[in-house]
Amino acid sequence: MAYLNMKYLLTIILTIVFSCNLFAQKKILVEKIGTNRKYYFNIGDDLKLKVKPYDTIIRGELMDISDSKILITGLRMNDVMIKDIGSVYKHYAFPKKFAINTAIFGGAIFTIIVVNHLINNETVFTSDLFIISGSFIAASLISLSFSQKQCKIGSRWKIKVLDFSIPK
Repeated sequence: MAYLNMKYLLTIILTIVFSCNLFAQKKILVEKIGTNRKYYFNIGDDLKLKVKPYDTIIRGELMDISDSKILITGLRMNDVMIKDIGSVYKHYAFPKKFAINTAIFGGAIFTIIVVNHLINNETVFTSDLFIISGSFIAASLISLSFSQKQCKIGSRWKIKVLDFSIPK
């Protein structure tokens, strides 16, 4: 008799444990029609939007997703209607990190060359100083421009609210 009670208890515990993973979270899907480009945004992700009526850019953390609006916290709380979203910006981490590191390296090279010229009693600002350090800073700015992509919501890009979990 105790064996049957233990069997039922184990079955109930396993059912509860495995059903905890079945609760779905809402996600935002931004997809380009006719291609396989899809970007998913979950609660807790950083999000940058351009809102249509006022052409304002809202940046912050995605806190809540409902069927018709989303809540973004940044400097202040913003309720944004899904139909009012004009653009969603997709961020890429590698170009941004590369831009930051290249700018730091360009500044370090600038400082090292200036200190070297001062120690050797040479002209401080020479053409090699600006060519070498300037090229690294220019590469940094170019890489920074590739760190985000604007997806204009309209005929090509669509935004949807999904109510089921998507495997990664």
